[in-house]
Amino acid sequence: MSARSRTTVWLLFGALSALPAASARADEEHSDPSSVNQAGEDMDTYVEGASRLEGRIMAPCCWMQTIDIHGSPIAEELRSEIRRRLRAGETPDAIEASFVQRYGEKILAVPNSSPIGGLATFLALGFGGAGVSAYFMLRRWSRAGKSGGSGGTPKPKKKADKPSAGEPKRDALDERLDRELSEIGGQP
Repeated sequence: MSARSRTTVWLLFGALSALPAASARADEEHSDPSSVNQAGEDMDTYVEGASRLEGRIMAPCCWMQTIDIHGSPIAEELRSEIRRRLRAGETPDAIEASFVQRYGEKILAVPNSSPIGGLATFLALGFGGAGVSAYFMLRRWSRAGKSGGSGGTPKPKKKADKPSAGEPKRDALDERLDRELSEIGGQP
């Protein structure tokens, strides 16, 4: 092994061994082991409507994530403000409206003018209709299979003495073939 390749291997080994320590420091910087924020509020207690509202509000520092998963100080402040206002008795719609007034409609993860709501309704109705159609189709196939209809095993045809309108006329060769086949079938 050349000196250059050995140096490369040692550099890679050193970089890989430093990764766990660097990620542990990054985790310590971004996560607070206690569930109490800087304002002294407990963020682990359940507040009805808080998680839904936090998932609808974007973090105004970068506009990349909703505040329920974002770890910035402004996102923490907004989460504590939401919880404090909900505990005071404000409705989630009033809180959301005040954020829209303060930051603009960009604060909403899915703005009211977005066509996503209409598309979701259309898709839900479409999938519901497809499910109902599939149910009735499967039910029809199941019944047809039980009654021996088009989906099941074919029913054996009965031998008619005289040919019907749909069957071809039998001639002397057909009779001879039937007789020879029965003779062959009768021998051991």
